[in-house]
Amino acid sequence: MFKQWSEMLQLYKSSRPKYWRAICSNPFALHLLPAWAAVLLGGLIPLAADSVYGHPWGAFALMACTGLYTWALFLAREYFAGQHFFDHYQRHAIADQPFLQRDSYLHYAHFLDALKRTGTDVDQIARMVEFGKISGHPYKPLNLMQNTLFVWLMTFLAALAVEKTKLTRLWQFQNGDLAMVLALLALLLFVMLLMMVSEYRQHKGRLVRYLEWACHDLKPG
Repeated sequence: MFKQWSEMLQLYKSSRPKYWRAICSNPFALHLLPAWAAVLLGGLIPLAADSVYGHPWGAFALMACTGLYTWALFLAREYFAGQHFFDHYQRHAIADQPFLQRDSYLHYAHFLDALKRTGTDVDQIARMVEFGKISGHPYKPLNLMQNTLFVWLMTFLAALAVEKTKLTRLWQFQNGDLAMVLALLALLLFVMLLMMVSEYRQHKGRLVRYLEWACHDLKPG
């Protein structure tokens, strides 16, 4: 069963929607115009940063523009996916699902097509679901935030790091603006790393859920 589960996991990974392949195959498609427009508008943000620098509300305006730009990228990506994978969106009513979960439903639609091509029947899928729930070791949460010593130590180190940063030359440059930007970039990279780790740990859970959905979709009658 471990071999079959490994093959199913590989099928799950290989069935992800190939966005970049779709873009490279026809980069000038009409449904890509909003995405390219959003990318070009993103190039104006650094230019706007120079013009608002030094203004009392400049930092807040720049943050608002960056947030709106990020949301515009999400909308452009969703429009592209809805047009390029139109059949999948129609067959599985993906447009009716929550906005931030549509990528997962689109992944399932591709996974279901790949599963059909393998000829796996419903009984085999049901057995795979049961095995998938016990395929790994029991999850043991760390619960670090419930540890009083850990929370006290992190609070102390955070305060110490802030006071130490204020004494560096980096903080004195432009009243600490550069240090704050670098700190935010480091925080962004850390969050992205956590998201990648979380996504990797969710593979098994999502695969089990996809197989449960497939049992209903492939059931005769």
